[in-house]
Amino acid sequence: MTFTKSAKAIQTPIYLGNIVLDVYRMPDGSYKLYAESVTRVVDKEGRDLLNFLNGKSLQALPFKDYNLVHAERVEVEGRGGFIKPIPVKLATSYWLYRAIKGNIKAQALAQACMIESIERRADKAFSIKRSETEYNQRFGELWEEIVSENQWEIQARRLPGDDLYLPMGIN
Repeated sequence: MTFTKSAKAIQTPIYLGNIVLDVYRMPDGSYKLYAESVTRVVDKEGRDLLNFLNGKSLQALPFKDYNLVHAERVEVEGRGGFIKPIPVKLATSYWLYRAIKGNIKAQALAQACMIESIERRADKAFSIKRSETEYNQRFGELWEEIVSENQWEIQARRLPGDDLYLPMGIN
């Protein structure tokens, strides 16, 4: 794949199963993600990413000098506007943090990504060719399965009186 340097970022959606992420190819050839799509994946508001960056978790530590509010704005080709995209490493650290904190969707996302990463490499090692559609379908099935298993496990821990004073997702 050849890369021609552009003064603007190029946007395209990518899919993790049915999950849509806005990805940008930056003028330097790196990839970044749209912060709101990163938080939306795990049912959080954009402000949650700021809270993460201001937190003291091990996952946020490498980003202590990253200021999302004052991040460089980049013009997007064909969109006529500017964005403040975030590095992929920041997005994955945020998801890992949310997974550790018990967010079921973040846990499923992390596990499904790890499974897909290993399966793609195994497919390559065994010269198995699959389409992107097949990988996305498999990812979506894995993600749904993991979310369902995690929700069932939480519901199994609930006691009869928990419905009266504890919201779903907490035992």
